[in-house]
Amino acid sequence: MAEKLTPEKLAFYRQLLVDRKRDLLKQTSLEDADINELRRDRSADPFDMAGNATSLELMATLGNNERRELGEIDHALGKIESGTYGICEVSGELIGEMRLEAIPTARYTMQVQQERERNPQIVDRPRRRVISAEDLPMSGDEDS
Repeated sequence: MAEKLTPEKLAFYRQLLVDRKRDLLKQTSLEDADINELRRDRSADPFDMAGNATSLELMATLGNNERRELGEIDHALGKIESGTYGICEVSGELIGEMRLEAIPTARYTMQVQQERERNPQIVDRPRRRVISAEDLPMSGDEDS
């Protein structure tokens, strides 16, 4: 069985999660601005309208995935605060560090995850994260 995560490792994973969250919030903000611009475009050309509709659909899908990932990041950060980060939510076993480095939001050990994927009826989908104005990076936050 793996060793419990050290405070240094927890700080490392927390920083990975915080950095990814900051990047996603910036990206989502830019995409939202692009979506609003496409929605305001009232082109009379049917090909342009079709292209805009396709772009809007793709951007909305990508935005949903980013919002889901933000929800997972918030969940993982909450687990760090509560002292349960790196512990499988089903088995209670420690999640391997290689898995956490690849997927810092991992909730399950590899074995549990594989079982959940083999049985789709038990797979719960993460909820979308609603982004509020407080989440958006301030103009001076880029360096932090």
